[in-house]
Amino acid sequence: MNSDLTVFRCPSTSEVLRYDEAGQQLCSRSASFPVVASIPRFVPKENYAADFGLQWNTFSKTQLDSFVGQPITETRLSRCFDGLLPEVRGRLVLEAGSGAGRFTEILLKHGATVHSFDYSTAVEANARNNGHSDRLTLAQADIRSIPYSRASYDFVVCLGVLQHTPSPEASIKHLWDMVKPGGRLVVDHYIFKWRNVLPPPIGGAGWLWRRVLLALPSSWRMPMVRRIVGFWFPVHWMMRDSLLMQRILRRLSPVHFYYPSLPLGTRDRFLEWAVLDTHDATTDYFRHHRSVEQVRRSLEALGAVDIVCREGGNGVEAICRKPR
Repeated sequence: MNSDLTVFRCPSTSEVLRYDEAGQQLCSRSASFPVVASIPRFVPKENYAADFGLQWNTFSKTQLDSFVGQPITETRLSRCFDGLLPEVRGRLVLEAGSGAGRFTEILLKHGATVHSFDYSTAVEANARNNGHSDRLTLAQADIRSIPYSRASYDFVVCLGVLQHTPSPEASIKHLWDMVKPGGRLVVDHYIFKWRNVLPPPIGGAGWLWRRVLLALPSSWRMPMVRRIVGFWFPVHWMMRDSLLMQRILRRLSPVHFYYPSLPLGTRDRFLEWAVLDTHDATTDYFRHHRSVEQVRRSLEALGAVDIVCREGGNGVEAICRKPR
């Protein structure tokens, strides 16, 4: 990991960054950035994604295919790539919002050279999971100030992230700037549907629980999520074979329950994913929803071609190409 530090650029001036003599920070003529645990940091230590950092360092292996023993992440990534995932071999890929590295693992497995970043301390979990690869370069950075060279990447990938940024449209524009001519952008986004934004009985209970949890001190949120899941999960599990009861429970419970849609096997695995994704869905500082047409229009406005934009997976999935 981070075997080639010359790939880093100053987010403000695009100057090449170098280690200082003490090896403790990356420097240019006008700025310097600390290197903590071998990872350059381009964002403040405390930021709006702190809950995500705690989450991914707590559940650092939960969603890795190598840990689960099922190709859950690879299947999702292949679908988002619209069948082009094998083409990353030998190519340069930028991954925006790595989390603990579930997609990083698959991109490396398929032979890509990956420049990855995350706004939170989740980069530390990714380093533990994938840092053995010399084809991985990793930083803690902001999607609005990406510390890599612009217009340099064969593929730019951003999954599970855009909806949690201050402006998804601005984030897409920053990602587009990183795609080289002829390269492709791969993104997804929470979808807008009335049941996703309205309260019960039309919508689910998650947004009400989210408002309660975000009002709590940050140090209370993970323990509270564990208590909430500890209360509701046994009910979900007991009623796991009843589609009707699961629909009713979603009007009351914030728990993300994946039986039988994911092949997780044991009750403990379903419980672990429930805690992880319930925390993810109730402590996100920003939450946006977009329709398929809204995402398509954003890509068209940038001049993208060969756009494939559809409902699926996380909500809306899209892949497009930058003209040469």
